[in-house]
Amino acid sequence: MPSYLHELILLLFRNRSESAADLLRKLNVEPPEHDEVSTESSDLNDLRPAEYRADLVLFLLRRTRKVLGIIVEVQLGYDDDKPYAWPAYIANLRARHRCPVCPVCLLVITVLPILPH
Repeated sequence: MPSYLHELILLLFRNRSESAADLLRKLNVEPPEHDEVSTESSDLNDLRPAEYRADLVLFLLRRTRKVLGIIVEVQLGYDDDKPYAWPAYIANLRARHRCPVCPVCLLVITVLPILPH
């Protein structure tokens, strides 16, 4: 159950949603120019679960400790769905292997331009 402090912080952002962009600026992250901020559903469940299957997963080890996870994807043509699926590959691999200090990266190998025509 969320604490009072947790809910209070969220209330601050709900009541003044531009605060999120302001905070990013303070952290030297410049958000894109925008006219307004909209609040959307925070439910991130997917009723149609997707299957995320990478081509190959490698881990670099140092003294049996994982120091880097590498997801290797071979892409021989443009696929509209991949830019949306690849971040899930990274997040899911990191969560599955519980890598608190082990970063995970995506390495896309292609022999052709994969940008849309």
